[in-house]
Amino acid sequence: MLRGGGGGYGGSGGFGGARIAPDREATQGTVARPGRSMRLPTKEETGRQLEDVMATVPDSLKELGRTRVQRPGFGREGRQVKAFHYDVTITGKARAREDDGGGAEPLPERECGPLKPLPANTCRMVMQAVAEQQQWPLGWVFDGFKNLYTPNAFLPQHETHYEVTIPGEDTPRERSFAIRIKWAATVDIKAVVDFVRGKGGADIPQDAIQALDVALKHNTAMNPKCQAFARAFFWQDPDKVRPLGGGAEVWLGYQQSLRPCESGLTLNVDLAATAFLQVQPVHEYLARSAGLRDVREFSRGMTPMQHKKASKAIAGIRVETSHVGKRAYKVKGLTERGTAHMMFFNSEENREMSVAEYFEIRYKVRLQYPDVPCLNVGTPRKPNYLPAELCTIAPGQRRLKLDERQTAEMIKTAAQPPDERARFIEKSVTEFARLPSDETVRAFGMKVDSHMIEVDARVLVPPALSYSRTTSIRPPDHGPQMGAWNLQRLQFNNPATIHSFALASFADQRRAGRGREDPGSLEAFMCDQLDALASTGIRMPEVGGMPECVWHNPNSLYPGDTLKAALEMGAAYFGTQPQIIFVCLPDTSAELYKEVKRASDSFLGVPSQCFVTRKASIGVPAPRGRPQYCSNIAMKVNAKLGGTNCILDGMVSAHPWTSKPFMVCGADVTHPMGFSETEPSIAAVVASLDRYCSRYAAEVLLQGHRVEIIQDLKETMKKLLLAFYRANRHYKPERLVFYRDGVSEGQFNEVQSAEIPQIAAACAELGESAGETYAPKITFIVVQKRHHTRLFPTDPRMRDRSGNVQPGTVVDKAIVHPVEFGFFLNSHAGIQGTSRPTHYHVLVDQVPYSADQLQKFTYDLCYLFCRCTRSVSVCPPAYYAHLAAFRGRSMLSHADSSESETSRTTGGGRTQVEFASIHPNLATTMFYV
Repeated sequence: MLRGGGGGYGGSGGFGGARIAPDREATQGTVARPGRSMRLPTKEETGRQLEDVMATVPDSLKELGRTRVQRPGFGREGRQVKAFHYDVTITGKARAREDDGGGAEPLPERECGPLKPLPANTCRMVMQAVAEQQQWPLGWVFDGFKNLYTPNAFLPQHETHYEVTIPGEDTPRERSFAIRIKWAATVDIKAVVDFVRGKGGADIPQDAIQALDVALKHNTAMNPKCQAFARAFFWQDPDKVRPLGGGAEVWLGYQQSLRPCESGLTLNVDLAATAFLQVQPVHEYLARSAGLRDVREFSRGMTPMQHKKASKAIAGIRVETSHVGKRAYKVKGLTERGTAHMMFFNSEENREMSVAEYFEIRYKVRLQYPDVPCLNVGTPRKPNYLPAELCTIAPGQRRLKLDERQTAEMIKTAAQPPDERARFIEKSVTEFARLPSDETVRAFGMKVDSHMIEVDARVLVPPALSYSRTTSIRPPDHGPQMGAWNLQRLQFNNPATIHSFALASFADQRRAGRGREDPGSLEAFMCDQLDALASTGIRMPEVGGMPECVWHNPNSLYPGDTLKAALEMGAAYFGTQPQIIFVCLPDTSAELYKEVKRASDSFLGVPSQCFVTRKASIGVPAPRGRPQYCSNIAMKVNAKLGGTNCILDGMVSAHPWTSKPFMVCGADVTHPMGFSETEPSIAAVVASLDRYCSRYAAEVLLQGHRVEIIQDLKETMKKLLLAFYRANRHYKPERLVFYRDGVSEGQFNEVQSAEIPQIAAACAELGESAGETYAPKITFIVVQKRHHTRLFPTDPRMRDRSGNVQPGTVVDKAIVHPVEFGFFLNSHAGIQGTSRPTHYHVLVDQVPYSADQLQKFTYDLCYLFCRCTRSVSVCPPAYYAHLAAFRGRSMLSHADSSESETSRTTGGGRTQVEFASIHPNLATTMFYV
């Protein structure tokens, strides 16, 4: 039996006197407004910063960024599962011809400014018109932008010009286009065959993959009934459309991508879901968007905020009219006045008249809702007004922004069980796309199998977990509870000690502030919570009871004032400064939560533990589910206060290499949501501080807008290595296992060449500061969840209760890279829908580990996530980095109340943000969980 304790190794010597660069210019600020204004680097400055950092890295260490590790072998044999991949066979065609068809331009009716890029659907219509005009033979394919591929050289090599007309999209008139086509290159398809056989070098032949991928998508994308977005295709089929409410609906479709794999070429196909606007009367859509109960409320007039919401919702939307035949228009704006009061000068009648009067005289249409604003489908200078009630939303328009309820409904709709998902995909491939019988696909020398690939998989045994000194459990590997266990009657491996705590509430005191005798009161909940903490072994204050709750004053602007007052109340009650603040929130408001975390994590330096009234059953007469909720909070509290919930029992026997000092790291970069062009990205790096991989320090960094490469990784790693060194009595890790989240395949080379040498340089510089050579062996693994590979068992007996593959299912053959080291691991039990396995791709491995060693270690880590009693889908180092990066986004505050949420742009395109650094008291704690 193992007990966590401090988790240190013991020893002496090393780089204790090392100097590291100071934190970036940031501060804890004030309780009211933590942080200091900082200027984000421009894109050019970001590039120069990285160049400056890499200039300090010795050339010998840069070699780590140039060589990719090869697969060390496969794991042991196991059971078969199906993957959402289809075999694609190259039947003999060796070359495809690429022509530059990017010269399609609309012929202007008058002189105009620079032409905007044409939409993909328009480009496809233009190219189809050219093909029909010139009677092209079967086999040409087009990517919707500028690349045209043909399996045979039937087009001339010299530049050719064509003119065609197609129906107008937003106007009844036809549109004319000029097209320029010229030969660009001959693509060697055989390069793909060589690559999957391990003969084509390290780089994927992207030009050949792209040509074949376009051929596989061409006929579906050219179908006028199909909506194509990126790699996905959708039809407005009643069987595949579900309402979302609020004027939106979700369409189910599929997405596909061609992938070179260990078994050869495969076509990865998966279900796709996206939101579209419902076809509906525009006046009803406007009322819904403005928050009105029905259209009749327009008669009362709209507030400026309601008009702003409606204008934003309708701008850029295509609408169709029917009062003079079906015509399509794009909405440019919304008038403030209704049709009865929107006046214009009618030159034919030589007088002012309202829009409502005009339509009654001209079209004999008497408007029923004269108070509804008009749509402007012209320009601000030359407006063209349409009554909203005579228009409907045109079909096939995506809805990009959803509210919480719509998002939840969309997730529910897309979360189809494995069997249903598989049937949908098979139907999409064989009936909708008809890929196995597609003559265009065959013209390019390909044949698509009509059945999914079956691949060999293995199911790893779950690890034994050690809780208290005398308790060890092994989560079940069969039955309904596989991959999960219950905390009931278990005590933490290394429980924390609480000497003092504070309590603050932002809930309604009238509902939550009743006495302990009311089970729905905040005080009653806290009594249950303190009991739950004690039952897990956490040592509670000798002084019984709890301090008085500090209730937030609604007239106070800053939540930090309330937290500070609560700390003072707790210190007075216990006679010592509180170690944690319990915070009651009225709802899941993201803004209030961010304000609380910004104050506690940055200015006050005391971790906060939030709970929501609804989940805590506060303010309700009969609490439900409270024991489980209190247990979940107890796990977070213990981790935040430096305790250890559980460890791997027999870790050294299961993983002998862990007997010597090692450090596990995780890194992630979170990017701004929506369409912000200035908001910064936030990077986070975490590192284990004990031999049990249970406690992690974190560093949070501010980055330029959408910068994925971690710019300051060298200095960050030096700080984390020093934290490990101090926590382990001056022992240094001999091995580093680094899990890097959020990196796409296209960024592998960039991350490998920029980040891995920085890690090695951090170690080398720390060694030099102590007059010694320090070069721990580095293993760098990319963690990917944003892929579309799904697995499901062929044997019904091997499913979990949700119908998914069992926890511990690992696949390292057939659907992985042809020669490099990668594997898919389904480490969690499914809850709803089809589980998504995590893909782990090893870029560098200096040890090297066997496939079994790395797969089993990664799987075992998934049982150590401190926030739940179940294995998780992503290994905890990457998961913790993700959480720390999102917590870092809470450290951004309003730079200017008149600008965007977190940033404003100054002269020269420079962006100012306010960023509060993490308080030094929390630097080596898990404040982010």
